[in-house]
Formats: sequence, structure tokens, C-alpha cells
Amino acid sequence: MSTDVKPSTPPTRSATVRARFFALGALTALVSAIGYTGHGVYQAATDSFVAPVILTPDNELVLQSKLKLDELALERARTQAEVEGIDADIGADEKAVTRLTQLRATAEKGLAWTSGVSVRQVDTGGQDLRALSNQQTLLEDMVKKQSELVKETKANTEAGLIPRAEYAHELQGLSQMQLALLENQRQRGQVQALTREASLQKLSLASAGGAPPMPEALMREDQLVRIDIELLRAEADLRLKHASSRTEHEKLEKFADLEKQFEARPLSRAINKRLDVAFVPYTQIDGVHEGATVYDCIWGVFHCKAVGRVAEVVPGEIVMPDPWGNQARGQFAVLDLHNRESARAKTLRVRDTVNHPSAPPGAARDVVSVR
Repeated sequence: MSTDVKPSTPPTRSATVRARFFALGALTALVSAIGYTGHGVYQAATDSFVAPVILTPDNELVLQSKLKLDELALERARTQAEVEGIDADIGADEKAVTRLTQLRATAEKGLAWTSGVSVRQVDTGGQDLRALSNQQTLLEDMVKKQSELVKETKANTEAGLIPRAEYAHELQGLSQMQLALLENQRQRGQVQALTREASLQKLSLASAGGAPPMPEALMREDQLVRIDIELLRAEADLRLKHASSRTEHEKLEKFADLEKQFEARPLSRAINKRLDVAFVPYTQIDGVHEGATVYDCIWGVFHCKAVGRVAEVVPGEIVMPDPWGNQARGQFAVLDLHNRESARAKTLRVRDTVNHPSAPPGAARDVVSVR
């Protein structure tokens, strides 16, 4: 039995061309896929990975920050009240110091006034004694003459030369002069006593002649000692109050600085409205700066699309889970997202459009324009 073998028909020219085009297209697609994948992997290796966080007024971290801010405001209010109380005490102490200083000066002037009065009394007493001495001499002379006249009148009366009434009149004049002389002696005694007392006061105030201190001087000295003690207490309390006031004012300044720092933090900004931020570990922070582009990618690698930019990198360290779920140290970055749903992603990528190796020549200018 014989079998007839038919010769194979050679492919036509059009079929050969189609096969070559198909192979070329497959090769091109493979090269493009490899290039696209390589480019994506390269960008993934050079981009910075961040963990987005949506901060709202109901967020636990935000509530804790609000609680701390309220505690800080309460402490500042207490310190302010203490400052006002201390300032009021300072005003009272200053008035007390002024009043005690005036009182001390008045007490010292009182001693000088008493000393001046004593000097004047001594001088006046000396003048009065001299006048009374002159008056005594004159009265004694008048009494002597009147006594002689009374004797003469008495003899004439007994001789019947003059009436008895004339004798009685002269005798009465003698009695009046003797009475005036006695009054002069009494006044001299009083003036001498007062002058002696004033002299002792003068010696006592001058601490001369071994004279003992007068009671008024002792009382005034005791008063001066008491005033000095109260003055020292008031001045010491005033210095203490000034030191406390400086300390409390420094605390107020620190509270003000802390409040500014708290208000600048994203957690405080989110107390009243939502804020989109990202936790940037220190290992990824080199490419994150203001104006850098934020990308949202599938699985963090493929089909990346720009969803916003970095508005601000916030100073201050924070510890949170990084994009891979591990606790890490880093900083917050405030995001300005035009697609806010991207904040729900587990990971976002930040590309430094200025310093990135694949950035076009005009990237720096574009970033400046964005800012």
C-alpha cells in the first residue's frame, strides 16, 4: 500500500510580515513593561514614603492636645492671678515703706523741736529772771522808803500834826509793796524751776554733762526703734515680693511661648477643623520639604498619581507607626491635598521635584511657582 505525501505549501509573504510585526510588538510591549516596571521601582526607591493621618476635632491625639492646652491655659490664668495679687502686695508695701519713712523723719524732727523749745525756754527764763531781779531790787528800795515814810507819818499822827487816816493810808501802801515783793519772789521761784527743768532737758537731749535721758526722749527712741523694725520688715517683704513678681512674670512668658508652640502644632490646629498630615520617619525625611509633590499609588508602587503637595514640615519630634507599621521617630508634615480621599490610604509617596534625579530641567522653577 503506498501513501502519497503532498508537499507543504510555503507561507505567503503577507503572513510572514504579520508574524514579524506581531513579534516586534510583543518585544516592544515586553521592553516597555520592563522599562515601566523598572522606572516605577526606581521612583519607589528614590521617593519618600509617609503615613497619612487625618486629624479631626474628635481624634484621640487631638483631644489629648486640647486637654493639655486647656491645662496650660488654666495654669497661666492661675499665674496671672498670682501676679496681680503680688503686684497689689507690692503697692501696699511701697506705701507702707513711704509712710514709715515719713513717720521716722517726723519722730526725728520731734526731738529737734523739743530741743529747740528747751533752748528757747532757757533763754526766756534767763531774761525773766533778770527782769524779776531788777523788779525785786526796785521793790525792796520802795519798801524801805515806804517804811521810813510810815514811821514819820506815825510820829506826826501821835503828835497830832496829821490825821490818823493819813497814817492808815501810808501803812496800806507799805503792805501792798511788801505783797508785791512777795509775789516777785514767788514768780522768781517759778521761773527758776522752769528754767532749771528746761536746762536739764537741754542737757539730756544734748547728752552732755552726764544728764540722764528724759522720759520723752526714751519714748521717742523706743518709737524710732519700732519704726525701724517695721521699716526693715516692709523693705524685706517688698524685695521678696519683687523677686516673686519677676519669677511669676517669667512663668507667664514661658506659658506664652508654650501656647505659641502648641498652637503651631498640627494637633492644636485640628482642634477646630480637619487637618491632613503625614508622619514622616527620619529615614524618609530627606525628600520631604515644602512644595514637594504628594503621590497616591496602588500598593504604594504602581499607577501613581499626584494628589497634592507638602504645605509645611512641622518642627518637633514625634513617635508613631511608620508606613510599614513599625514604631519610629520622625516629624509631621502638613499636606495640601486636592484629593482628600487620598488621606485614607495606608501609604503616600512624596517626590522631591527639585532634587529628584528624574526631575525635568524646569522643575525648580515650577516648584517656586507653586509656592
